[in-house]
Amino acid sequence: MSELARATPHGAQPERTALSWQRTALTTAAGAAIIARHTGGEIGPAALLIMLATLGLAGAAFVLGRRRYVPAPVEPSRRRDGRAPFVLALAITGMALTELLALGLAAA
Repeated sequence: MSELARATPHGAQPERTALSWQRTALTTAAGAAIIARHTGGEIGPAALLIMLATLGLAGAAFVLGRRRYVPAPVEPSRRRDGRAPFVLALAITGMALTELLALGLAAA
């Protein structure tokens, strides 16, 4: 084992990855709120509904990302089932569709 590998604290990388999942989920929630604020005039109440759905998906990604990297004494392996990335992809797709709908209605 190299000197650098021995110097790295055990468990630091999963903690950093879990924090990055949390930051990504919080950024997605903030982006949804900003998009809802700026497209509310064109879309109306649909922007609020899409924002609430996106906030729910961002919350789910936050929880899934946090649970994924909690050290488990029984099972040391990490779950890599793709649920957290899928949920974030749905949230971001919802935000993109909201913007496209607002642009389409503003051009019409």
